[in-house]
Amino acid sequence: MNKIPNKVTNEVYSLCTDYESDHTKPYTAILGCKVGDLDNIPSGMVGKSFNGGTYTKTTAKGDLMQGLVVNQWSKIFEMELDRTYDADFEIFGEKAQNPSDAEVDFYVGIKQ
Repeated sequence: MNKIPNKVTNEVYSLCTDYESDHTKPYTAILGCKVGDLDNIPSGMVGKSFNGGTYTKTTAKGDLMQGLVVNQWSKIFEMELDRTYDADFEIFGEKAQNPSDAEVDFYVGIKQ
């Protein structure tokens, strides 16, 4: 994280993008931080931007080591959402610093 230039915050983003089709097919996962611009991407790293859009937000609370993230995605997969499969992401902010009592926000792109 310390090598990421132009960070806006220290929140960690887990981005799912470049979906081949839907969540059952290959996609790209990127861990990183929100940055002010993508002008200076260090060697070995990637930058990804995506246009805004409409997102539904859910929040999961609990133990990261007990499958918190996987369990929340299982719940999201069961929701009746008209997903875009463009960019979905999780934000691990200040409330996620204690892995045994974390709070993580999930943003799923949906069609308007």
